[in-house]
Amino acid sequence: MVKAIQFHKVTPEFQTCGTWNRPEQFERFIELACRTSRVVMPAEGEAGLVITFDDGDESVYRHAFPILKKHGVRAVVFLIAGYIGARDHWDIPVLSERSRHLSWDEIREMKEWGIEFGSHTVSHRNLTRLTRCEIEYELLESKRIIEAAIGPISCISYPFNRVNGDVIREARRAGYTFGFGGSGQSVLAMKKEAVYITDNIASFSVKINERPKILYQYDRIKQRVINYFTITTMLVKR
Repeated sequence: MVKAIQFHKVTPEFQTCGTWNRPEQFERFIELACRTSRVVMPAEGEAGLVITFDDGDESVYRHAFPILKKHGVRAVVFLIAGYIGARDHWDIPVLSERSRHLSWDEIREMKEWGIEFGSHTVSHRNLTRLTRCEIEYELLESKRIIEAAIGPISCISYPFNRVNGDVIREARRAGYTFGFGGSGQSVLAMKKEAVYITDNIASFSVKINERPKILYQYDRIKQRVINYFTITTMLVKR
């Protein structure tokens, strides 16, 4: 079964959020993934790991992309279509300024090399809290914006890993082939393993191998707890 290893920001600059990795840390994780697993793209149809980035932060271009090129590893970057080239509105900047998102020029350069792009919706809202019309807008409009700029996309990553049957049905209706988020019950709800600044080689190995089982279960609980605290970002008025 395909599942995603999910990164967010990759930067040497300290971040007040937990969803970031230092470049040297990220490179160690990529090296381990390549040594111990089959790194694949969603459409390749084989079991393995898909390297993904949620949000489309500009640091992915500056710090992660050179490492991916160095190791010949392709990845999928999920873009928040309403924030291309803009600064985000949900991180709480304490020691650092708000992050900038990838520009279309950066996106096209990465795509030309082999990076794939998908949707992370229009505005990064919790889809399970929205009406059917709102879900439809977030999925269809983000797909339309991205495809108008760089061509067809097939993947969606659900913000905050929140997904249910209604969201999956709307994703299918919107024309997505692959969806990331959920428990891995289908190709439109593939499991994501979030990687944080608190991770090390041992915990990363547990995430990708899902063993020892007791440590993996602990890590999944930890991911849910960390993800729970992102609830504050859902309350930001956009």
